[in-house]
Amino acid sequence: MFATLRPLGQNRFRENVGLAFEDFEPGQIFHHRPGITVTQQDNANEALSTHNQAMIHYEREYASHTEFKLPLVVSTLTLQRAIGMTWKTFGRRKRLASFRSIVLSAPVFGEDTLYSRSRILAKAATDDPDCGLVTIETFLTRQDKVDVAKIEWSALIYLRGRGPLEALEY
Repeated sequence: MFATLRPLGQNRFRENVGLAFEDFEPGQIFHHRPGITVTQQDNANEALSTHNQAMIHYEREYASHTEFKLPLVVSTLTLQRAIGMTWKTFGRRKRLASFRSIVLSAPVFGEDTLYSRSRILAKAATDDPDCGLVTIETFLTRQDKVDVAKIEWSALIYLRGRGPLEALEY
């Protein structure tokens, strides 16, 4: 149904990046793979680079005295991974249009493996002649099958035959 390679000529192919707007329909569910294991070093780097000084993110001794018992992964890192893992499906996006809601429902710790899945909620034409709007609900799930985040967001997705990738012939 969704081709992963596009022929460029005899014995020449290019990997497709994402689906075109026309490929999406409300109700579709996409399981994005591979998952990713978040390390405590990833977490500490994100906390420090965003100036998040909450000790619960990088000090194990402090965290051991909280309800979580371990350092929590910074929420911005959790959200980056959730959206980032969708790139193979939504890689033809022109831009993110909006975030409608973000729910962080369970903790993420260093060494957790995360998986992302998305459900198409809606699609609509836009004033942009190159793109349509796709509304998406993305879930992030830990290795123990607990959903840790739910994000409802929209993206402008290029129509088939439109966008910067179409101009590339190499």
